[in-house]
Amino acid sequence: IVVAPPFTAIHAVAEAARDRGAKVTVVEKSREFLGKVKISGGGRCNVTHACFDPREFVTRFPRGERELIGPFQRFGARDTVEWFEARGVKLKTESDGRMFPVTDSSQTIIDCLVNAAKHAGVKLVTNHGVASASQLFADHDRVLLATGGCRTEAAGKLAVSLGHTIEPPVPSLFSFHIEASW
Repeated sequence: IVVAPPFTAIHAVAEAARDRGAKVTVVEKSREFLGKVKISGGGRCNVTHACFDPREFVTRFPRGERELIGPFQRFGARDTVEWFEARGVKLKTESDGRMFPVTDSSQTIIDCLVNAAKHAGVKLVTNHGVASASQLFADHDRVLLATGGCRTEAAGKLAVSLGHTIEPPVPSLFSFHIEASW
């Protein structure tokens, strides 16, 4: 079971369901999945960046470079592009390196992710908030809690009830640095 489906969580659970035969449920409190994806990039969804060298890519983040190199070597921007293109979603690169779907519509990305999850047998549940850990374990042995941050006290309490520690947030509106001639 996954609580709150951020962009990569739907991909991850779809792969787990398909490759491992896991029974997977994604729970979303709102009426639609991927609401933030819908508005990202001005409604076009900035999917990734055309920087395909993980060592160069991590230098564009203001902190966490050392911690990010491993994950970006295992699953980087090129993998993201290939994953979407294998599912019929073509991406384009803009002059500043940002990559968007050629449709210029975030709905293309949302549909792709949701369809991949459904195709893998993932049960998608909307309009259902989770208030306690006991709700999570009712029908599942394992839980992946992906809250996208603890913007509400309830999300933090849920994480703590599962044995997690909440780290104080670091203010950052957008943490990717791009060189600009201006």
